[in-house]
Amino acid sequence: MSSIEPEGPAPADAGPQAGPSDTPHSTGSGLAVAAESRALTLAHGHSLVVEGGRERSVLTLVDAGGAAHVSISIGPEGIRLDVNGAALSIATTGPLAIEAESVSLHGKNGIALTSGGDARIEAEGVLSTSGRSQQIRSVRGNVSIKANDDVQLDGERIRLNS
Repeated sequence: MSSIEPEGPAPADAGPQAGPSDTPHSTGSGLAVAAESRALTLAHGHSLVVEGGRERSVLTLVDAGGAAHVSISIGPEGIRLDVNGAALSIATTGPLAIEAESVSLHGKNGIALTSGGDARIEAEGVLSTSGRSQQIRSVRGNVSIKANDDVQLDGERIRLNS
């Protein structure tokens, strides 16, 4: 399984410290396999726990209280990364690309997208925006609206140059 050997006490919920367990480990898919668990004690009471068997392996970074903050699960469906905590920052000096079947972002108190250069939003399908109110503003320069077909304005009042 892993060459990580236990060092010091593991959190209470980290599981067995030595070699294969005699008890089956649930894989989340209803399959039970013999599991192996090892823990490596890290700074400030954190631990890296490695658990697994033939069907699934899980690497978990837990805090001193036993709460999981980073988990990497490897199973038949592929690799899954879960990150839980107060804050997450991703920084790179080069390009960052995110590609997925679909992407969803939700900010409970807001979302800010900023760029020190140009920004672009494109969709091969319909691009739809909605909000309690909307503002389009050019702080310097023109606002240009172009359509391949009709331009339709519908409002209680259309105020031009007012």
